[in-house]
Amino acid sequence: MNAATQKLAGVTAVLLSAFVFSAPAYSADAMLGTGGYARQMHKMEMMKMLDADGNHMVTSAEFVDYYGSIFTALDANGDGAVDEKEWVGVKGNNKLDLATGGYSRELRTTKMMSAMDTDSDHKVTKEEFINFHRTVFKSLDKSGDQQLDPQEWLAKHVG
Repeated sequence: MNAATQKLAGVTAVLLSAFVFSAPAYSADAMLGTGGYARQMHKMEMMKMLDADGNHMVTSAEFVDYYGSIFTALDANGDGAVDEKEWVGVKGNNKLDLATGGYSRELRTTKMMSAMDTDSDHKVTKEEFINFHRTVFKSLDKSGDQQLDPQEWLAKHVG
């Protein structure tokens, strides 16, 4: 093997190993939709909004209840599905009262809508919306105890 071929083989090996060892991180980020969405979600201010009983833990039930309320707020016409007009909102008036401004802005992108629209019909049903967020919850719940403590909540944000 000549020097150029050895060098190419070495570079290829490094790139492949980097991809293999970082693939779980990429798939976890994909689960959260976009980087901006993940950053905004993992702020303590958002955790407090989801923590209905104020015990500094977010249970699976609190998570689903919160995202059910978010879906209801998005579903302006009450038909059980959110189309692009409802999702993006009226220009200048797309902040959800149930969330921080940064989170609202990141959630209400067409990229996030596409991430949740599993059947690609250009609408997100409540089932699609909740299932997406159940997957997010499961990825955050490293202990598997069906509740998120502040360390689990912040893990993606700081780690």
